[in-house]
Amino acid sequence: MNLNQRISGYDRKLTRSEQLLIEELQTRYPQGLLESATSLAKKVGTSASTVVRLLAKLGYPSYAEAQMEARSEVTARLQSPATRADAVIGDDTSARTCLANALLHDQHNLASTFASLDVAAFESAVRLLTQRKARVHVLGQRHGAALASHLALHLNMCLPDVRPLATSGPLPLEDQLLWIDAQDVLLAVTFRRHSLAIARAAKYFREKGGHVIVITDGPSVPAAGAADHVMLARTSSASPFDSYTAAFSLCNALVTAVVQRRKRELGAALERGDALWEQHWNDAAAQAGRRSRKASSAG
Repeated sequence: MNLNQRISGYDRKLTRSEQLLIEELQTRYPQGLLESATSLAKKVGTSASTVVRLLAKLGYPSYAEAQMEARSEVTARLQSPATRADAVIGDDTSARTCLANALLHDQHNLASTFASLDVAAFESAVRLLTQRKARVHVLGQRHGAALASHLALHLNMCLPDVRPLATSGPLPLEDQLLWIDAQDVLLAVTFRRHSLAIARAAKYFREKGGHVIVITDGPSVPAAGAADHVMLARTSSASPFDSYTAAFSLCNALVTAVVQRRKRELGAALERGDALWEQHWNDAAAQAGRRSRKASSAG
């Protein structure tokens, strides 16, 4: 629950100072909570301890937790780091405070992401990825690129036909989509600012009979309109920049679920991978030895 919901559900008697604080908080929510408890208290002629006690009555474990909620609301409303910077950067710039705020936000992101996850959609997405003869294409751009690489790397150890897609490189994205049909599954990762190229790719997959799974930060993003399944990850942060901790955790959960369905294939793939890496290092060591002997002879 956010502050206004907590206030609406609170049915106990409030003191005059607490009533004034409630009015001030509601009038200036969420920005009002970004101030220190002392600054907020001065506006209504009370003490910082009264502010902290009131928020405790409303169910907040600490003033820091209430401020984290406010920052989350601000980052959700403001679209760019430039417009969010002044709103989320506080007066306390100590390293300890930065660590505490980052931890609080990521804990909240993780809890919110997994609490609101549509488990049926998640299970259906896993079935699409592991269906027989599926070709899995993984696509992400800007902030989603790192998550897409993470997914492609690990899904490739479990599935026989995983293909990373790229919006830039020697082969244009349009050429990478030439042979899409009903056996193809697009796993797209997109976060604001959202890529129109990813939205167009998702639409093309659906037009060709393929399936689309989208991991993103909001239900109305451009690519979601063409998706079979949308999985949302919360990205609020104590800084002007979004946090992708919860998104990475969601990707890890997806890989874990695929692994459970592909245990036998994963074991065989890992054995082949170990053999390939061992051969690679043996070849590299042999080449290094030859170079060393040539250098010694030349000397």
